[in-house]
Amino acid sequence: MDQLFDRLGTLLKSFITPDEDRDSRPFSDSSHTRSGDPFLDDAMEELDAFLGDDREKQERLRTEREARAKAQDEARSRRSGAASSAPPRKLLDAYRALGLAYGAPFTAVRTAYKKLLKEHHPDRHGSDPGAQKRATETSARINNAYRIIETWKETGTLGDE
Repeated sequence: MDQLFDRLGTLLKSFITPDEDRDSRPFSDSSHTRSGDPFLDDAMEELDAFLGDDREKQERLRTEREARAKAQDEARSRRSGAASSAPPRKLLDAYRALGLAYGAPFTAVRTAYKKLLKEHHPDRHGSDPGAQKRATETSARINNAYRIIETWKETGTLGDE
């Protein structure tokens, strides 16, 4: 928060001081100290380059950002075991357990999950111990399948790494 006030103060001073005393760029690189937050530091560096109309620096920062994003995507792909473009087998099995085709929208996944869980809930089969046991096992498979798909949707991993 202090950095914001420091920058605001620098901006206000630039409006008040006479033109000959004014720094040509109130938001120069020297006005920003590193915060320790890499996202904030990158954003401030991009802002400085933009405000300073430094095209070379803007292009360099854009290239660095794209390289970092590509490296993160590759790392995520390696973690999930997706060396090829095919989805992991465990994810395909999870969709199949819910009776859906791979890639079905998450709203369809949630609807199928609720419908199957309602149908196979152990409490519905309380009068027959055998049926209750089968319903418990089926409910566990349905819950696990939903958890796998939900984790994949949120993180891009299967959640068991």
